[in-house]
Amino acid sequence: MLTRITRRHALALAAAVGSPIAAMPLSVESVRVRLPKELPRGVAAILARILNQQPSSFNTDWFGTMPLFGALQWRRRGMEEVEPFAKAWLAHHLRTREVAGYSGNRSRVVWAGGIPLSTYAGHFGVSLVCEEMTGQFGDQRARRAAAALAGIVLHRTARNRLGLVGHDDSADFDIPDVTFFAVSALMVGALLDGDNATAYRDQAIYQLRTSIDTFLVPETGLAKTLYRSGGLGKTYWTRASGWLLWAITAMLRRLDPKHVAFAGFTRDLKRLVDGMVRVQEPGGGFHVLLDDPATPLDATGPAMFAWGVHESVRRGWLPANYVAAADKAWNFVQANLTGDGVLRNTYYLWALPAENGDMRLRDESSGWAMGFVLAAANEMTLH
Repeated sequence: MLTRITRRHALALAAAVGSPIAAMPLSVESVRVRLPKELPRGVAAILARILNQQPSSFNTDWFGTMPLFGALQWRRRGMEEVEPFAKAWLAHHLRTREVAGYSGNRSRVVWAGGIPLSTYAGHFGVSLVCEEMTGQFGDQRARRAAAALAGIVLHRTARNRLGLVGHDDSADFDIPDVTFFAVSALMVGALLDGDNATAYRDQAIYQLRTSIDTFLVPETGLAKTLYRSGGLGKTYWTRASGWLLWAITAMLRRLDPKHVAFAGFTRDLKRLVDGMVRVQEPGGGFHVLLDDPATPLDATGPAMFAWGVHESVRRGWLPANYVAAADKAWNFVQANLTGDGVLRNTYYLWALPAENGDMRLRDESSGWAMGFVLAAANEMTLH
């Protein structure tokens, strides 16, 4: 008697035995019927493309963890295939003895609960995935990895003269991107490791407060792209403000509202969002350099803004009237998302090229940008 093996069962078996197993591919339409009707076909196309790949093809840098984190939001909403996929990803990286290939700066190798990583900040996104896996299906391997990574961020990362966690072991600059990953890893550790919760939380608060005081310019309400050589850079890169926005919401999401630091972070959140609203284009987009209309419009900054602001309204950190700006930003993202799940007009470079005036855009169908879209799509359909 023949038994039909579904993709979900095949991935579950792959996670259990530690080997890739071929399965029937998911169609875009089979995914789309399980998503909210108001979402464009491109969101389903991204999910299908991710789940039709081998879990081991996703590395432990943010290029791999952000799309996996985005997909895990949809496991909460009926995409059951994401669970065995994530478990197979984790099992693979627990078996490996070397850091998975990545394109960021090289740094010291560290071990987070058995996963080989490095002290390059792009690896701290593993905590986001592990928090979801712990909370959604009680994976204790994920809990151990997230707790260990918080200890690595606290004790073993480089610091600049301000005490901000370094981008990597040798970088002579700091950027708000690192704040988001460091704060997230520390606050996840505070939630999952009761013995060290106070140390992790207090360091996360220090990192966020120092970053806000460093990057957020009161006169503009925007975040500078970077800090180096004892001073701020000259530009306001879109995702610098986006990363700082996400860092604040990452803190508020996990911090006790009665904590003395909570109210100050909500005021900073409002100042930053007000600054971004002032430079938002009527169509909802943001320029790569926020205050420079001569630079192109990019689709990733609006995805960050839409997610961060919509959640802030939903959770009561911002007044309800701010949701209109989030809706405009999300409409801009949707307008740039093809039915095949390609995000057009993506600024695929990062802080240093932005500071140096490199304004190249391209269309993206994989990597971190897909995670941005999935996470934003989930948030924009929550009430």
